[in-house]
Amino acid sequence: MMEIILFWMTGALISGFLCRLLSLPISIGFIATGYFFVKVDLHDKSDILEIPSELGIALLLFSLGLKLKPSYFLNKDIIGVFVLHSLVLCLIYYILWDQQIEAKLKIGLCLALTISSTLVAAQSLETRKELNTFHGRLTILILVFQDVLALLLLLFFSISEVNHKTLYLFLIPVFLPFMKLVLTKISGSDELVLIAALVIALLLGMTVFKTLGLTGELGALVMGVLFSGHKTAEKLSNKIWSLREVLLLGFFISLGMKINFDPVIIKSCLLLLGLLFIKAIILFFLLLVFKLRAYTSFLIAVSLSTFSEFTLIIVTTWHDVGWINEDTFSLIVIAVCLSFIIGAILNKFAHQIFIPLEEFLKKFERKTYHPDEEPHTCGEATIMILGMGRVGAAIFENLSNKKFKIVGFDADMDLVIQHRKIGKRVTFADAEDPSFWSQLRFGKLEAIILALPEFSGQNWCTLQARKNGFSGKIIIPARSQGDPSVLKASGADNIYDTYQSAGLGITEMLANDKKVDTADQ
Repeated sequence: MMEIILFWMTGALISGFLCRLLSLPISIGFIATGYFFVKVDLHDKSDILEIPSELGIALLLFSLGLKLKPSYFLNKDIIGVFVLHSLVLCLIYYILWDQQIEAKLKIGLCLALTISSTLVAAQSLETRKELNTFHGRLTILILVFQDVLALLLLLFFSISEVNHKTLYLFLIPVFLPFMKLVLTKISGSDELVLIAALVIALLLGMTVFKTLGLTGELGALVMGVLFSGHKTAEKLSNKIWSLREVLLLGFFISLGMKINFDPVIIKSCLLLLGLLFIKAIILFFLLLVFKLRAYTSFLIAVSLSTFSEFTLIIVTTWHDVGWINEDTFSLIVIAVCLSFIIGAILNKFAHQIFIPLEEFLKKFERKTYHPDEEPHTCGEATIMILGMGRVGAAIFENLSNKKFKIVGFDADMDLVIQHRKIGKRVTFADAEDPSFWSQLRFGKLEAIILALPEFSGQNWCTLQARKNGFSGKIIIPARSQGDPSVLKASGADNIYDTYQSAGLGITEMLANDKKVDTADQ
């Protein structure tokens, strides 16, 4: 038995590695591994994967609960987008999708298909370093609401018969302060925090709730929500992350073992994938209604143009209890996996896809913008710094001390807030947004400093600045990533290699120190 498990893990490693090379979610590789081992008669004959699958899902829901903060539910605009998108999309899916199953289950499946993949979206945003951008934050916020919908679907359809024992749940608030006190006392020990996270999620959550006649998934989620406001919440989530991913490996492999490829299923699958296009279009126009610009709406719509890993959990649960047949199960699993591939590719080239579509899509924008989407102006500033990381912040500080009028821009809202707290004129903006440049009012600007981390971003911004009529100096502190002649050809005036400059600075300092020592002698 151990040999078979090791074979599964080896197959998962190989397939996961290949997916990583192709910039695809590794979960696709794990599902493919399960399908492969069924074909070579190395499937899970003894239900070995059932326990790690259940534990992995419980830890996933627990970690999600830890991130559900009340402030997430105060954004009325995003709530409106989420509700309208889910309802309209569910109705369209219900009409177009020909599935001969109970109406209640069909509605549930249609709602499940409105949910998008958190894994694909978050991974793509992180790769592009856009998690903290305006569109990145809104994407994650919509995903939070969608994940809550997934949980509600699980609970509504999966909850077992409730009995009088559930009254014991009212004892949880009594013991909650004690449990939080224990967490606070052990927060300095990584080992104890990990054990505490497992006890809370799997014992107090999953096991206790199952004993009382409720679903273990609900228990794990509830315990996560109860501890979401605690100072150790992030640490709890981080500590179980690796273990959660290992256990979920069992879930994805077992999923692949249940897939049945059939020509009829593949045909229906293509219809579902076509609905992804409708999903993205509806979301795009809904976001425009709420006064977001075409650029922001497009990137969010692309990020959410997938089905969800939570959909896999839902259909697996319903399949295991006999509510949906093998064909429907296989259809949805295949569609979800293919949507991961499509979503990963679209996200990778999202910015490039938007550029030729910009003029057409901007025709649908509202006359007034969301407050965070208003055109930017440099006002009285003579120098603009794009990118307020360590390099940009250092330049800003030194120029301010020399009484220059400066304005800074950055796509990381947390960074913007930090700079504002100490009195710096720094504004949120995405420098790689074409509309930022076309709507930017240069005012008295004499120089632009591009303190951006990526060579491609530096070059693109240089081209955009020149394209939109900026005739002043463009200065780039580069990081030895690309050919300086390319930046020069695009319109850059001065390029400084930050690493080379650091080397020269240290050399000069040591040389000066030596002169001083010699003089003293």
